[in-house]
Formats: sequence, structure tokens, C-alpha cells
Amino acid sequence: MNEIFSVPMNYIMVGLLIVLAIALSSVGWVVLRNRVMFMIGVRNIPRRRAQTVLIVIGLMLSTLIISTAFSIGDTVDYSITSQAYDRLHSIDEIVQVRAGDDDDEGDPFQVSSLVSAQPIPSAEAERLMGLFRAVPGVDGVVSVIRGPVPVRNARAGQTEPTVILVGVDGNAMTGFEDDIETLGGRRVSVTELADGEAYVNESAADELDIRPGDRIEVFVGGQPATLIVKDLVRDRVLTGAVFGVTQGIALDLPGALLVGGGPDEIDLVAVSNEGGVRSDLTRSKGIAAALNEPLEGTPWRAATTKKNLVEQAAEVSSFMVTFFVLLGLFAIAAGMLLIFLIFVMLAAERRVEMGMIRAVGTKRRHLIQMFMSEGMAYNVLAAAVGCALGIAVSLVMVRIMAVLFAAFDVSIKFHVTPRSLVVSYSLGVVLTFLTVVFSSWRISSLNIVAAIREISDSASKRPGLWSLSFGIAGCVVGALLMWLGWVTELAFPFGAGWSLFVVGGALVLRFAGLPARPVFTAMGLVMLFFWLLFAGNNVPGVDRLDGDIEMFFLSGVTMVIAGTFVLVYNADLMLALLTRVGGRFSRILPSIRTAVAYPMANKFRTGMTIAMISLVMFALVMMSTMNANFDRLFLSDEAEGGYEVVVTENPNNPIDGAVIAAVGGTGGGGTITGVDDVRLANNRVAEVRPKPKGTEETDWEEYGIAGPTESFIESNEVTFDIRARGLETDADVWAELARNPNAALIDSFAVITGGFGIGFHLDGIDPTKAVMDPVTVQVHDVTRPEIVREVQVIAVISLKASAIYDGLFLSPQAFDAVFPEPESSVHFVRLAEGADSGEVAKEIERSMASLGAQADSLRDLIDEQQQQSAGFLYLLQGFMAIGLFVGIAAVGVIAFRTVVERRQQIGMLRAIGYTRGAVALSFLMESAFVTLLGVVSGITLALLLAFQLVKTDDFVTGGVDSFYIPWVQILGIGGFALVASLVMTIVPSRQASSIPIAEALRYE
Repeated sequence: MNEIFSVPMNYIMVGLLIVLAIALSSVGWVVLRNRVMFMIGVRNIPRRRAQTVLIVIGLMLSTLIISTAFSIGDTVDYSITSQAYDRLHSIDEIVQVRAGDDDDEGDPFQVSSLVSAQPIPSAEAERLMGLFRAVPGVDGVVSVIRGPVPVRNARAGQTEPTVILVGVDGNAMTGFEDDIETLGGRRVSVTELADGEAYVNESAADELDIRPGDRIEVFVGGQPATLIVKDLVRDRVLTGAVFGVTQGIALDLPGALLVGGGPDEIDLVAVSNEGGVRSDLTRSKGIAAALNEPLEGTPWRAATTKKNLVEQAAEVSSFMVTFFVLLGLFAIAAGMLLIFLIFVMLAAERRVEMGMIRAVGTKRRHLIQMFMSEGMAYNVLAAAVGCALGIAVSLVMVRIMAVLFAAFDVSIKFHVTPRSLVVSYSLGVVLTFLTVVFSSWRISSLNIVAAIREISDSASKRPGLWSLSFGIAGCVVGALLMWLGWVTELAFPFGAGWSLFVVGGALVLRFAGLPARPVFTAMGLVMLFFWLLFAGNNVPGVDRLDGDIEMFFLSGVTMVIAGTFVLVYNADLMLALLTRVGGRFSRILPSIRTAVAYPMANKFRTGMTIAMISLVMFALVMMSTMNANFDRLFLSDEAEGGYEVVVTENPNNPIDGAVIAAVGGTGGGGTITGVDDVRLANNRVAEVRPKPKGTEETDWEEYGIAGPTESFIESNEVTFDIRARGLETDADVWAELARNPNAALIDSFAVITGGFGIGFHLDGIDPTKAVMDPVTVQVHDVTRPEIVREVQVIAVISLKASAIYDGLFLSPQAFDAVFPEPESSVHFVRLAEGADSGEVAKEIERSMASLGAQADSLRDLIDEQQQQSAGFLYLLQGFMAIGLFVGIAAVGVIAFRTVVERRQQIGMLRAIGYTRGAVALSFLMESAFVTLLGVVSGITLALLLAFQLVKTDDFVTGGVDSFYIPWVQILGIGGFALVASLVMTIVPSRQASSIPIAEALRYE
């Protein structure tokens, strides 16, 4: 992992180390210049061990989250990179027919288009290989053929529909000597194979229960060929392992040609550079350029395969870190609030001590130095503990990720670099240091006389010049940010500016003498109302502003702050309601009154605790709700397009739809009522681009291109989100595709924004509108560059169906003209009502095992996709749930400190008749009340915002018909937070109830 937020990690590490040095130096300066203040600050650490442990736990949570994010990034980077190196091994560049530019990633990890659209004739391949060997830096060149075939192991009774058969020129393995290696680590060569022998790689052996000496059957064109397994070898590109399908068989070149029965042609040429498997990749681009010189004018190109795959691993890991850090910002923000709260409570506990220190002649800066020293002492230890626990948490998460990523053939292995640990520790210390300094500055302001006498500082209750200064600054900065957002058309600065402007205005009004409740209640309601409208694009004039995932964090923080102000300044209304409810239970009514009254008398700390819990609840509930509504888009019957089963044929064993229908008429019990086909172009040669405007050139891009047959056009039930003007219904769209030879359709993922589109993106279509003007694109086959077909996209397939029906769908005439020889076909099967699609799919596969046909229930495929999506959601929720412990820790901190602060009050309550049970119940209810406010606030705000978002065209064109709330998840999360907070309060509650009355009344 080399970058985050597009900033090199080395620069980040150096910058953080500089700031860390400044932070540590500031404490060192205090030690040298004012050792007394330093000693006063740190003396409480060993004296109050329970408090120290609690503070360290609170301080370490931010570092834990950061460390976990970076550890996961390192793990993903290392896993994908290692797999790229291991699979490719000696291969650095690959030469083959291909679309895309010269910097594309090449082929080895791509499962689609394993059949070469235009192989290299052997004579031409030999000539080119001679030229390639002369390129400086190249130490090996070998020719390869390969293709997917079904394989059966009769001994074990196992059949695998797709195994990659690879033929390698064993006489040209210089530079690739250790690419074919047995599981025991012994180098072997395909030249050692006798006629009819083959090597089987580890994945194929596991899948088919193959042992050395087994006889296996390989089917090409439906005809079997028998091979004897000489030995088992590691999964490599030269032994058949590609991304998605790792099962492979390796033969020598003549043997593979004999088994395949094809012409004497080569699918690809593999090139090895000088150096080892992990040699310098910076030379690869120059070598690829030299390899491409003799290929000029041909459809074959050299790709810097290994270099690009390693770079992609770094990009994926950087994205993972960025994503986890952004989601963790809620917990980090809650952690910083907890730090602030801890020091405010420490100051409240030591108020008399602080007053005495100021009374003997010290300055306000000395108090800052004292608390800063104590904070950094906690901080240095807490960050180290947080780093260690972050690694432990990431180990657990990596185990879950390993299961999830296995579905995508990515082997996850835990790995963390020293650089990430340094960055995590430094960032944790720096964030905590800044928070400690700010909180120390705030709590150092006190009235000396009031502090010594332990009376309320009435002057501090009135807004002062600082409040006015902050208010004016908020208005000015807010206005500037709003202007910046308006000019740049960015939603983040505009939304942040509006929020600052409203908060600044409220502070100015308070300084002017207006009462706190109406000012802050109005401020909160205005901010909430604005953000709900803003999220739904319902604010007139600003719906053109663009935002991304950072708006999730900004909207959450702003709405939680606004909601907390409304709750805290109107809690007396809730007290009245609880009193009326508690009136029915007269025995606990006093406990209820006490439980609510004390938090409301300390609005600041109560508000901070509510905000911490609400922040994390907001993030968790928001993610759960949005994901649940997004998943439900694909769960409807519309996603299936009118079919129940899809059959994917093996390109080397084409099948006819009538054969599939016959299965349903006999073995399937007459359950198949129709089979419609969609032809597929070879992805390696199919390209698309927007029509160039004037002399402007646009780049060709790889994209899936399909040709639906007439029967599919007539019978399918695929729907559309966007249609061209004049096409009123979905049937009109399909009729136009059948009638117009230049019509085309495209899936939603090529049109929508917000991070869902992958690969080719078609501009000119507004995904928020249901009507469009046709957009002209060009398609061609790179093996026939002289044929360029212009087609008009007349509709966008619905998001519900795009997960199954993805790509660019051409009219039958256009597809035949550009791709007369499709790579393969996909067969969509309709079943009789009540038929079990899963059982029918299994019957089709059993009947066509020798052809390698793969049949799947569309409903099962959709459910599997939802399960994978849910797995990633639960992983992210688990990561974000760490923030709940911040709120729970805050409840514990408050509960423990409250017992100390209120010893006299506890004594008075006991003296006037409160029983021990009533006192303990009061403390428990107090924690439950504060936690419940945070939980309900977070849930309510998240559901309100989610409702606004899913109803917008940005979520899906036309919004959703119904809003779904995953109550089971939400109530589970909220219930856990509530129960955990009560558990944290049990010990201090029992401690409070057990204080002797006389001792409590004498406490000072």
C-alpha cells in the first residue's frame, strides 16, 4: 500500500513523525522549563489505577480504528500482490490479441475470453519470438496455447465443467524453468511427459479428487480424450490458473494440439524479464514498448501484465484503507469527543486543586501545561495499546475477509508493514494530542474564588467575547465555504459552510442576550431540516452540486450535532413525560426524577455522551438501511427478466438451445417451456467508444458486447429505467431493437454515477431522468479494425436487471456485422409455473457434463450475490461497531466520576429516605436514559436521511416504490448498546448505593 487519499504513504509517515516530534518536544519543554507542573500533571496516573485504565481505554480507541484500517490495507495489498507474483511467476509481459491500450493489465487473471479470437500462426509466432529474445532485458520467451474444457475423473466420480487446458513449448522454457513445480517443490518440465500424460495443478486435483496415476477424460467438441496424471503441480499461469478459474492441466505443445484437435496456432506468447520473480518492474514498460515494435499493424499487443497487476493491488489496498478510514471517521470523531469529555471531567474533579494552584500565582498557561503533560502520558501508552489491539482486531476481520474474498479467487493472508504501524501510532498520538491541547485550553479558564469555594461560576454561564468571536468567525468562514461550494459545484464545502453559518449565527444571538433554549432548539431544527432537504436534492438552486462518500460523514456529524442540541435543551419535556409514566409506579418515581434531573443539569457532558452514541448508531443504521434497500432492488422478479435458469456453454463445446429444451422434455419432466439465446463477443477483441465529435479522438475501451437473438427479443421481460423519447413502454424498446439495425441497449452500471459504474462509462445520459435522447457509440472488433459500426443507445436496462443482463446489447443485424463469429452463447431458460429452478439447473448440468455446460438458477445467483454483499456489510458494520465501545466507555467514565462527584448528594438522598436499591436504580436509569437518547437519536436521524436518499433519482431512477427498514438489525444494534451501557453502570451503581450515610455527608 503506497498511497492514501492520493498522497504517498512515505510522505504521510514523514509528516506525522514531524508533528509527533513537535508534540513530544512540547512536553519535553514543559519538563525542562516547568518540572513542577509536569509532576503535578502526571502524579495522578499511578495513584488512581482504575481511572487510568479507563482513560487509556478511551484514548486508545481512535488508534485502534486507524491501526485496523491500515492493517487491512496492508493485508489486501500483500495478498493480491503475492498472488500476482505467485501465479505469474516468471511471466512479466504477455503478447496476444487484445483490445484496450498498451497499458491494460493483460490476460492471466481474467476468466472471460479464454478462447483467442485470433491466434498467432506458429510460423509467425516463431519469427516474433526470435525478435523478442533479442530485446534487451528479456531472458525468456515461450509460446502457449490454452482453452477451457470439461474434465471427468471416473475413479472419483467427479466432473468439473471448466478446467483450463494449457500447452507449453517445453523446448523454449529458458527463463521459465521453475514455473512448473510439483507440490513438493521439485522442478519438472513438460518434456518429461510421455504421450498421453499430463500435469494437473493443485486446484484441479482438489476439485476432482485427482491423484498421480489417475486416468482423466478431457472433452473437446463433446469427444473425450484420456490423459494419465503424471504428477500434481502448483497453481501457475503456465499450469492453467487464471483469475476465477484456477483448475488447470499442463501438457507439452504437441500434446495439447493433439487433444484440442485445433490448427497449429499459438494463443499467446509469455515473456520473462531478467531478474527474479520479484525483479524491478519499472523496466517492464520499456520492454513492452520494444516488444510492440515488430507487432505494429497487427492485432497482437504486448502488455506489462505483472507490473499492472501489482499496481492494481496497491490501488485496491489504498481504496480499502480510504474506505475503512472514512467509515471509521464516525468512531474516531466519537473517540475525540470522549477524550475531550474525560479531561473536562478530570477538571471538574480537581476544580479546587486548580483554583489553589492559580491562587498561589500560576498562570492559565501553567494549567494547560499540567493537563497537557498528563494527557500525553496517557496518550503515549494508549496509542501503543491501540496499535496492538488494532492488529488483533484486523486478524479477526482478515479471517472473515478470507472467506468472502475466496468467492473471487483471492487468497487473503494477514500482513502488516512497520510503516503502517508507525503511521497508525503517530496519527493516534497526534489526534489525541490536538484534542488534549484544546480541552486543556478550555478547562484552564476558571474563576479562582469560585473554584476554591466549590460554588458555581456564574460568570462562565454567560456568553463572553470568545463566544461572539467564534460566532462571527463561523458566519464569515461559513459564508466563504458556501461561496466556494457554489463556484466549484461541490456539495461538501457548501453544506459545511451552511452548517457553520447557522452555528455562528446562534452564538451571536446568544451573546446578544437571547435565551439558550429557543436559540439552540431553532438552530438544531433548521440544520436538520436543511440537511434532510439537501440530501434529497430538494433545496432549490443547489441540486446541481456534486458530492461523494465524504457527504456521508459530513451529514452524519452535522445532523447528530443538531439533534443533540434539540434533545439536551428540551429534555425537561421528556422529564415531564417520564414523570407521568412513572406516576403509575410510585416506588420508582423518585429514582426516575433523580435519574433525569442530574444529566439535564450537566448539559455539556450529557450532550457529549449522547453525541458519541448517536454518531456511531447513525453510521451503523444508515449503512444497514441503505444496503437493505439497495439489495431489495435485485430481489424482485424483475431482476430475472422473465427467465428462471441460465446456461453458460463452454466455448470449446458449443450447445444448441434445442438440446437444453430436450432435457426439460425428458429428464426434467416437461418443466422447460422455452430457451432463448444471447450471443457474446470475445471480450479480448470487443471495444466500444462514444462517437468522436468533429476531429476529436476518443479512446476505445473494452466492454462486454452481446447480441440477443430474435427469440430472446420477443420473449424476455427485461425492463428499462430510461427510454428514448417516443418509446413509451418496455415493449416499444424491444420492438425498436428488432426493427432498427442500428439500435442498442446498455446496462445501468455504465450510466449511473457514485462509484457503482466499473469500466466503460457512457456520458450523455442523465441517470436521474426517465427519458433520454439517443446516444451514438461506435463498436468494433480489433481483429477487423476496418469495420466500425455506429449504433444508437435507445434505452438503459433497469438497475434491477443489470446485475444479470450487463453489457452493450446490439441489434441482431449489428452484432452479426461486427462479430460474425461470437465466442459463445448464454442460454436463458423459462420454466413451467411451480418448477424448482435449482433442481432443473442441476439436471441440465448432469445431462451435459461432457459438454461443460454450467447451469444456474437465476434466483440462486441473485441470492448468492446478496449474501456476498451482506457479508461485506457485516464486516464493515463490525468495524464501525468499534465506535459503540467509545460511547459505552463514555457512559462508564461518567458513571464512575459521578459517584465521586455526588457523594454528598448520595448521602442526602439516603438521609431523606432513599434506600440502597433506589440509589442504585437511579444511577442505572440515569445511564439508560442517556444511552437511550443517543440510540433513539442515531436511529431516527439515520432513517430520516436514508428515506430521503432512497427516494431520490441518485439512488435509482424514479426512486424506490417502498422504503424498507431492517428492524431486526437496527433493534439488535440498539439493544446491544443499551445493555452494554447498563453493564458498565452496574459497578459504580453498587458502589454508590453502598456508601455509608455519615461518610457521604462528611465528604469534601
